[in-house]
Amino acid sequence: MTPSTEAEAMPPSITTRVRQRPGAACDECRRRKLRCDGQQPQCGICQESGLVCEVTQRGVRGPKKGYLKTLRNRIVHLEAMLESSLGAQQRQQQRQGNTGSNSDITPPAPPAEVLDATAVDYAQSWLPAATASVTEPEMLLSSSSLPDLGSLSEWSLTSTLPLVSNAHMHITDVMQAELDQLYLDRVHPSIPILHQRRYLSWSKSSTKMLSRTCLQYAMWTLATLLSAQFRDMTEPLYHETKQMLESLSVEGNEHSGCETELVQAWVLVATCESMRTHHRQAWMSAGRAFRLVQGMRFHEIDSPRNNSVISSLESGDFIETEEKRRVFWMAYFLDHLFSMRNEWPITLNEHMICTRLPVPDIEFQSGQHALGGFLSEVMTEPSLKARSPFNECLILATICGRSLLRGQQYNISMAYGDMALDWAEQRRWLDSILTTRLQVLSQCYPSPTEAYDPLLLFANILGQATVVYYCKGMMESVASPVDPLEASTEVLECQHRALAATATIVRLAKSLRELHFSKIHPLMPIPLFLSAEFLYDNRSGHEHFYLRLQEMVDIFRELKNVNNHEQSYIDLLPQSCISSSTELLNHSAKWRDTS
Repeated sequence: MTPSTEAEAMPPSITTRVRQRPGAACDECRRRKLRCDGQQPQCGICQESGLVCEVTQRGVRGPKKGYLKTLRNRIVHLEAMLESSLGAQQRQQQRQGNTGSNSDITPPAPPAEVLDATAVDYAQSWLPAATASVTEPEMLLSSSSLPDLGSLSEWSLTSTLPLVSNAHMHITDVMQAELDQLYLDRVHPSIPILHQRRYLSWSKSSTKMLSRTCLQYAMWTLATLLSAQFRDMTEPLYHETKQMLESLSVEGNEHSGCETELVQAWVLVATCESMRTHHRQAWMSAGRAFRLVQGMRFHEIDSPRNNSVISSLESGDFIETEEKRRVFWMAYFLDHLFSMRNEWPITLNEHMICTRLPVPDIEFQSGQHALGGFLSEVMTEPSLKARSPFNECLILATICGRSLLRGQQYNISMAYGDMALDWAEQRRWLDSILTTRLQVLSQCYPSPTEAYDPLLLFANILGQATVVYYCKGMMESVASPVDPLEASTEVLECQHRALAATATIVRLAKSLRELHFSKIHPLMPIPLFLSAEFLYDNRSGHEHFYLRLQEMVDIFRELKNVNNHEQSYIDLLPQSCISSSTELLNHSAKWRDTS
């Protein structure tokens, strides 16, 4: 008998059970482990047995809660690492091409999994829809089948991935929105140089100037640095930003109509590099910002000869002009902080500035046509008046800059064998301004430990660090005086004043331990380390200096390192470009071993 005739001879009940039909099997077929034909109202087995055919609804199959979101994040991180490797390979091949070396070696084909990963399009994700993931469990990827992102470095991606021209990180609209919000929540309160509505109006555009793209990437780099979720994207975003900025400089397109965004990008990159303890790179990037604001004449925006200010008020470009003011003053602030930290000459001289100080951020964001005062006017006003924490930081940085200049001129006069200049009048003037600003901070602003304003807390700590820096300069200038008795009295007064300032710094720094690392000002290590190094240098002169130093070191151990959340501020000390920081680290290690 042929197979066809055998099939025709089989009874209907047998032929219907050859293949499982779609749908859930009934309870009886499940119990007897038979194939259920799924007929209604009774399947064939239950009809033959005379039983009631019941189907118990099973729980819906599908991924666990949050699994798809985790999976998408892993894919985002994977592509970011791949894009970084592609960019590194492209730069390496460009360098080889510049040296004239030609290679006929074809790189080996990458694994199929890697090639598939590079083809991921975030706009049209390959992940199945929610309904499909429920009914088609075989489409889901188990977490065990996903490669560990930490092991990707073993694949030697730079030598196996194909070269892609103009490879830029592709970030979805959802990811962009999250990174933008991260920046506005965690970075902008400390670096208020951006008008939020103005940025959001052009950020969604698919076609924009390269300088604006540079600003976006610089913002996202800082946002990921202050985020645990997107931390793996920091490095590729940083390299992409620097590459675009360098290409703009080579092409000479700085003045393409978006010069403000270009300066903002360099300021953010310099801040990011300082946070990551790349101090030399931070100074070089900051130098680019300094030269740009000088070349674009941002230092004389409000000069009487400049008619653009009046025209901007009439044409409604007030926000753009205020953004220029803010980014100029942020560059000025970085210049003074970096110079004070390293005893370097100041680039942006306050005496050449004819640009008003920034207005409070609330007025700026709301678009109010308000004007800030000039730096010299604000510094010398006799009344106690609150302006903004940003303005307070600028005034304090100016006081530090004048103290730095005084010390540098003193050293030069000593090197030439000249008589020391009489700084008594300017010293009293600086002392009066510093005392006034400290009174304004304590009387005209809310408590920095209760306001949860990172810039206000930073301004208060910087104010006390300015006292320390001022006293340090005074102590150095009277080290070899004509009247030793008078000098000893001045040094003793400076020591007591600086010690009181460090006590306030310790009190304020203790509140930093209760804050998330993203709520601490990005430049906070600068005034803290400056104060700790002063205590270390004077620890042998008075017992209180040594005890205060121990308190500060204990606080450093409890503050999280933004570069590695498992480390603390103590781990930042050896990466500082100041030699006394390394000595302070060795001292803290010895003190910890003996305690």
